Amino acid sequence: MCMSRSFLPFTALALGLLCFHTVDAQIAWPKGWQVEAGLSTHVAGYCGDIGHKGSYGVFSDTQWNLIQMGAGAGVRLQQSGKRIGINLDVRRIRIQGADSMSNKAIAFIRNLHFKNEMTEWAATVDYPMLRLGGQWGSWTMNHSFRGQAGIGLVHHAPMAQVDRDNICYDLLIDLGYTTPGEWHDLRTMRTEGDSYAKYIASVPIGLSWTLTADNGSGKPWHVTLSGLWRWTFTDRLDDIHDQYANPWEMTPIGLALTSQSNTSDLPPCADLPGLSTFQFQQGLDPERQPIRGNASTQDMYFTIGLKVSRSLVAGRTETFHKKRFRGPRVVNKR
Repeated sequence: MCMSRSFLPFTALALGLLCFHTVDAQIAWPKGWQVEAGLSTHVAGYCGDIGHKGSYGVFSDTQWNLIQMGAGAGVRLQQSGKRIGINLDVRRIRIQGADSMSNKAIAFIRNLHFKNEMTEWAATVDYPMLRLGGQWGSWTMNHSFRGQAGIGLVHHAPMAQVDRDNICYDLLIDLGYTTPGEWHDLRTMRTEGDSYAKYIASVPIGLSWTLTADNGSGKPWHVTLSGLWRWTFTDRLDDIHDQYANPWEMTPIGLALTSQSNTSDLPPCADLPGLSTFQFQQGLDPERQPIRGNASTQDMYFTIGLKVSRSLVAGRTETFHKKRFRGPRVVNKR
């Protein structure tokens, strides 16, 4: 139900685009500006404290089997005769990670997991690095390979479930604190004893390829394939940051979610660390508590998406290539 509500704005925008041709004549667009609007879909992944141990950087750390689908809508503005485009986008982005699917034994024993359903508002600029064009029948076809960068504002809400093998699982269900499969808001649980903001800033940067097709109407269609990486200023997208905190200062659900390491989930390996390595230790000073996450790194995420849009203002179509002059044939009679 929550996901269906989140896509209501995108549905409304889609209906608006379908009936736009009935009202576009009444809208006064800024003179000399091209405006295009459309809808997008994407897959999203993240790189943070949960992931694989890879030798090729962040993309080999991503758990590709857990990438999630999302959708969005956006508007692009470009002044006639200029190369720089301005993009305004809103996206519903979902990321997910699970220690139980990691190839690292230490992470497997830690047994933490999360999902984060985020809403991103982004403003970026793009610049064409390569442009090609030509004719295909009655269609004018243009290709643009662009670099893209900007800023974003993200609302995020990491969530987790109580593991079925958690020693508190049955008791929490009997007491009515949770139900099988229920997801809990981790930010309010303060699983590491700290509070953090639900709105964060991000820096999207990436590349895109756009195919523009116009059949003579002057309002071409645009199909864009893009890959955008986001640098963030938080290590809390997965609710894992620093050290284990005192669970007895948390709610019962927070106590169960702060440490989910248990004997039932231990892998069949030799020389495994004890479960006490993944729990708060009574009597130890806070700075000497076991490490829960890597506080020296920030969480990041990416999207690989496809966007379909259409120009809302009729304009001149450029083909980005020189046409050969084919005048009358001259016969040399000398």
